Amino acid sequence: MMRWLWLPILLVLGGCSITIPSSPPPIRASAPAGAAALPPEIVSVKQSVVRFSGRAPACFKRIEGTGFVYAPQRVVTAAHVVAGVTRSFSVTTDDGEVYPARVVVFDPSVDVAVLYVPDLSAPPLVIADAPPGDAYALAYPKGAEREVVQPIKIERHIGAESLDIYEKRKVTKEVLELSGANIAPGWSGAPLVVPGGTVTGMVFAQSKDAPNRGYALAAEEFLFMVNDARYATRPVSTQQCSK
Repeated sequence: MMRWLWLPILLVLGGCSITIPSSPPPIRASAPAGAAALPPEIVSVKQSVVRFSGRAPACFKRIEGTGFVYAPQRVVTAAHVVAGVTRSFSVTTDDGEVYPARVVVFDPSVDVAVLYVPDLSAPPLVIADAPPGDAYALAYPKGAEREVVQPIKIERHIGAESLDIYEKRKVTKEVLELSGANIAPGWSGAPLVVPGGTVTGMVFAQSKDAPNRGYALAAEEFLFMVNDARYATRPVSTQQCSK
């Protein structure tokens, strides 16, 4: 039976806290000796991970974040990052190419958004569930022009109760608890990739009380939603900025 928890975690960019009971200190994942130590399939994933930027005039801020291609010309990321964005929105690939984008799905409860990028040619990644174990997170820290690859350990699968990105109502979601997760601003929306190249989660938060513990939405939490948006082109409101 799934155990529901109230998780104390800090959203990386949203700045809101969702509060879970403490769990034992995580075991730090060991880092590879360098890029050459990365499995070939993880290296190939890099071309499908993008960074994006835009302006949210209502809250006087410029947003930055990470996303990944999951279908032709479609990118998935965390909703709290694009909340309030209304103009000057673009994605940039690993080779520095910039493409205009628009939000076509925005779900503040699950914290998922889908972007339509008409001219993007990066290959889609496969999303599927995977058991706990070794994984890699690929992300663009805030202000970075090149992505970083960080080895991470998926410790456990949790049924979690938290708040939506506006801290207005409780929601339940399937999440993955991560150790060795030095998550920084800009990481929200980063894919969690297991050996073999499959995306099994999307990073969205860091623990408030344990610097090396983070959380990712489990694949099952957003897979059906993004599949329904594989052909979406109509822009939707990104509502107001998250807290």
